[in-house]
Amino acid sequence: MSKVRKPFAMKQFTIAHDKVALPVTSDACLFGSMIDLPQTLENKSQPLKNVLDVGTGTGLLCLMLAQKHPHLNFVGIDIHGASVEQALQNVINSPFNNQIRIDLANILSFSPKEPFDAIVCNPPFFEHQLPSSDETRRIARHSDTLNLNNLLLACHEILITQGYLYILYPVVDPTWLLSTLQFAQFELSKLTYIRATETKKPHLMLIQAKSLPKTNNSSPSHPHFETETITHYQTNGQLTPEATHYLQEFYSSLP
Repeated sequence: MSKVRKPFAMKQFTIAHDKVALPVTSDACLFGSMIDLPQTLENKSQPLKNVLDVGTGTGLLCLMLAQKHPHLNFVGIDIHGASVEQALQNVINSPFNNQIRIDLANILSFSPKEPFDAIVCNPPFFEHQLPSSDETRRIARHSDTLNLNNLLLACHEILITQGYLYILYPVVDPTWLLSTLQFAQFELSKLTYIRATETKKPHLMLIQAKSLPKTNNSSPSHPHFETETITHYQTNGQLTPEATHYLQEFYSSLP
């Protein structure tokens, strides 16, 4: 008999995650807390308005970002009906219902009425892992149906020029990452490595990039992108001061 997942309580909202393939994780919470959306568009005076969450799952990222940015509108899409149903219920039960819309959609065929100013994505798939026997978990966890290159190309099509992209992804070779971003016409702005403790190697990275003009024939040069490393936990199991800095706005109690 499978264990029932208890709702994940934040300060201002609660995430039910008993219907989705993959549960809420502390890494996903840290990612949401670290996304630093700007107030205005690059090289423009207009404020940021519309943000897309690809593979929204429970709606966690939409809800965290709506809490941080009450002036923004969010759209969360997912290919799983159960995820859409659960995300929608989580949004309805939150104080941010008026800011968030949840849709059943595939990023590869998604055609919004207008481009987005920013896209966030915590793709719950990992290349080079053994497939799960459960089809729903397999699609949710693996890149069989959506790899990073296809994701980037699809995001570029619906982002404004100089739009912002934030992706949480397993650590890969930086040269391969830069090449993949370049092919999809993105310029890397910042790369943040995330490790569980100081004694562990980074296992995830937060990719922050900007979209280049679709008619641009030149290759992105990724000039002067920032790099940093964030440690999630101390050896005693408590959050590090840097993780606490990000998560204290959201967690009801800090481990």
